[in-house]
Amino acid sequence: MARSGLSGLPPHRPVETALTYLPGISRSRAKAILDRARIDPDTTTDDLSDMQVDLLRQLLRSEQPGGASPVDDETGARPWLHGAAVEFAPYLDRVRAMLQRYLVVLRPWDRPTDDPTKNALPAGTMQTLDATCLRCLRGEALDPERMAFVARMEQRLTTPYDDLRPTTEGGQRFDELRVIFGLTDLECDLLWILLAAELVPEFLWLYRALWRDTGRSQWPEDFLGHAADAFGVRGKAVLAALAAQATMRRYGLVLATGDESTQVRYRAATFVCGYLLGLPVSLDDLHGVLWHRSVENTEANQQVPQSAVPMTPALKEALARGFRGRRRFVLLGSERSGALRISREALHLFGEGLLEVRLDLLLEQDVARVGYVLGRARLARAGLFFEQAEAMDAGDHGAERLAAVLQLLGGETTTMFFHSRASRRTEEAKLSPRVHLGLLRELGCLELPTAAPGIDERKDLWRDRLVEHMGGQELDDTVSSVGVFKFGIDEIDLSVNLAAATARQRNTSLTAVHIGDIEKSCRDVASSRLAGLATRINVRGRWDNTVLPEETREILLEMVRFGKFATHVLDEQGYGRTMGYGRALTALFSGPSGTGKTLCAGLVARDLGLELFRVDLASVVSKYIGETEERLAKLFDASQDSGMALLFDEADSLFAKRTDVQSSVDRYANLEVNYLLQRLEEFDGLVILTTNNPESIDQAFMRRIRFKPQFPPPDVAERERLWRVMIPETAPREPELKFRDLAIDYELTGGQIQNAVIRAAVWAAEQTAPLSYPLLAKAGEREYKDAGRVVRQYTDD
Repeated sequence: MARSGLSGLPPHRPVETALTYLPGISRSRAKAILDRARIDPDTTTDDLSDMQVDLLRQLLRSEQPGGASPVDDETGARPWLHGAAVEFAPYLDRVRAMLQRYLVVLRPWDRPTDDPTKNALPAGTMQTLDATCLRCLRGEALDPERMAFVARMEQRLTTPYDDLRPTTEGGQRFDELRVIFGLTDLECDLLWILLAAELVPEFLWLYRALWRDTGRSQWPEDFLGHAADAFGVRGKAVLAALAAQATMRRYGLVLATGDESTQVRYRAATFVCGYLLGLPVSLDDLHGVLWHRSVENTEANQQVPQSAVPMTPALKEALARGFRGRRRFVLLGSERSGALRISREALHLFGEGLLEVRLDLLLEQDVARVGYVLGRARLARAGLFFEQAEAMDAGDHGAERLAAVLQLLGGETTTMFFHSRASRRTEEAKLSPRVHLGLLRELGCLELPTAAPGIDERKDLWRDRLVEHMGGQELDDTVSSVGVFKFGIDEIDLSVNLAAATARQRNTSLTAVHIGDIEKSCRDVASSRLAGLATRINVRGRWDNTVLPEETREILLEMVRFGKFATHVLDEQGYGRTMGYGRALTALFSGPSGTGKTLCAGLVARDLGLELFRVDLASVVSKYIGETEERLAKLFDASQDSGMALLFDEADSLFAKRTDVQSSVDRYANLEVNYLLQRLEEFDGLVILTTNNPESIDQAFMRRIRFKPQFPPPDVAERERLWRVMIPETAPREPELKFRDLAIDYELTGGQIQNAVIRAAVWAAEQTAPLSYPLLAKAGEREYKDAGRVVRQYTDD
C-alpha cells in the first residue's frame, strides 16, 4: 500500500472493513465509496495501487465537511494502530478466518436475508435455518459461491505457526510460549480462539453476538471444535487437545468449568493473557505459592549480603550427581537445616528462579493446581520447592491424591525439591512410607543429606554476617551471646536484618548495630515460634554468685555434662540403640519458692547453648477436649525444631497423678497426662519441671525424669552469703551491715532476701542515705510479715 494518503488505515484488512475504522464512516458509506471507485471490497489495504489510493483519498475528502479527509488527520486518535489488535495481528487474522468459515459452513441464521435492521455479514454467509437443515438432511454440499469463500479462508489457514515469524514483542512472546509447551498448530488455533476474546474487546462482543448473550465470557466445547475444524476432519485431534490431561488444561493455559453432565465451557487463563501483554507471570490464583528472589545489598535496601549456606562435601557431591540426572531431590529435616536456601542457591547457579509451593494449602483447592504450578514454572524458567511433601498422602483419600500428584509430576523436566520436616515427632508430620517410596521410585528423586548447623557452625555464620556491623571485642561477645540460639541460616539472616533495621530507626545517620539489638531480634525470632504459649527467661546470674547446697550444685553440673556428651555416648558409641526412650534431658527441681529453681534452670540452659522459655500453663491448658494436646504438640514441635529449652513452672498442675476414672472429666484429664508422657519419651531436648510439692507428680513422670535436684531453704551460712552477694560492691552502703545477724534473725529464702535488699535500697535512696543495717532489718521484718510469719521480738539488751 502506498505510504501517502491512506497510511492511517490498519494493515492486512479488507478495504471495506478498514474504511469503517475511520470516524464517521459506516459500512454502508464504505460500500458506496468503493462502488464509486470501482474497487473490490475484499481487496486488502496492502494490495491497493497508488491510483486507487489517490482516488479513495479524493472521495473521502469530498465526503467530509470542509474537504478534510479523515486519513489526513495525522494528529487524530487512531487506537487501531496500536494495542493487541496490531500486536497479535497474524494470529487474530487466523481467528477471523476460522470464524468466517464457521459462519458460512455451520452457523444458521433464522431470519430473512433482506432484514435491514441487522448488521451485514461476510459475503456468502447468509443462510436460513431451514436451508441449513435441508442441506444436512439431503447430504448436499455448499453452493459454489460459499465453497469459494470457504476455500479462500482455508487458504489463509494453511500457513503453519512455525512460518509466521512474528515481529512484534507480543507475537514473539506467544511464539516462545508455543515452543515452551510444545503446542501443535491445532492447539494454537484453539487457544487463540479463546485468547482473542480476552485480549481484543471486539472479539468478545462478536462471540456474545453469535450466542445472543451479552454476559457470556466462557465458550462451549462444540464452538471451539467447530470453529477450528468446521468439517469434522480432525474431530479426534480436537477432543484430544481439549482433554483434561492434554497440555493446555494440564498446565492451566485453558480453564474449564462444568462437567460431562452439563456442558464444559472454556476460557483462556488470565496469566497467559498477562504474559503475552508483557506482565510478570501471575500466581494470584494459586494459594500457597510464592516467588523467591535473592536479596541484594543496594543503597536503598541495606541488608546483610546473603552468603552461601554452608554445605558439606557429601551434600555438594549429591547435588552435582542429581543435576546430572533427573534434577529431583528430597530433603528431610527441620527448617533450620536450610533446605530452602540450599534449593535456591543450587538453582541460582543454573540461572533459574524458585517457586516455593506449600502443598498443604495448594491441595486444598484441587490436585489439578499442581499442574498449573508446573505451567508457571515452565513459563518463568523456575525450579519448584515443594514444602510439606507429607500433605500429598494426608486425609481420607491420601492414596488417590498421591497417585494423581505423582502422575502430574512424572513426565516433567522442571527441577524439583521436595521438603518434609521429618524430624517432627507427631505422626501427622512424618513423611509417610507411600510418599517416600513414590518420590524415590516413581519420580527418581535423590535424597540429600541435610542437618541443622551445630553450635560451631552457627557461630561462624553469626560472625560472617555481623562482621560488617561490628568488630573487635563487641563482635566476639555478640557471637558468644547469640550462639546459644539454635537458629538455621535463614533465621540468622532474619535476626541480623531485623537488628540492622532497628538500628536505622534509632538513628538514621548512624547504622551501627549493638549487641542489644542482636539479642532483642533473636528473642523476637525465637519467641515467634511459640505464638504466646511460652515466654523467654532472660538469665543474668552466674554460677559463682549462686548459693546452693553442694549436692544440688553437683547434680546441676552433672546435667550440663549429660547435655554436652549425650549425643556422643548415645549415638556414636551406640548406647542409644538399646534404649526405647529416654533421650531427653529431663529434670525436676523441687523446693520452696525463692530457692533459685528458675535461676538454675536458666544457667543450665545457657551452658548447653539453649534459650529457656517458661511455658504459660494458662495458655496451654484448655477446657475444650483435644485443644490442650494440640497446643502441647505445637509447643514441643517448636522447641524441637528451634532448639529451645522448656520450663514447666508449678508443674504439679499439669503433671499431676492420674486418678480413677469416675467421670468424663477424669478420663480426659488422664488423656492429657498420657499425651505428656508420650511426648516426653519422644523429645530429645531439655525439659525442666519445678514444683513445691513433688509428691503430687505422677509416678510415671518421676520414672522418666533423669535428674531430681532438691532446693531446700538455705541455712544460716548460706543466708549470710546470700545477703552479701545481693548487694553490689558499687552501691552506697555503711561499713558494718551485720550480715550474720540478718541471717540468724530472718529465715528467708534467696528470693525473699533479694526482695528485702531491693526494698531497703529504695528506702535508702528516698532518704538520700547509704544502705544501713536498720533498713535491711526493717525490710527483712517486712518480708517476714508478708509471708505470714511471726517476727521475734528482742529486748533492748
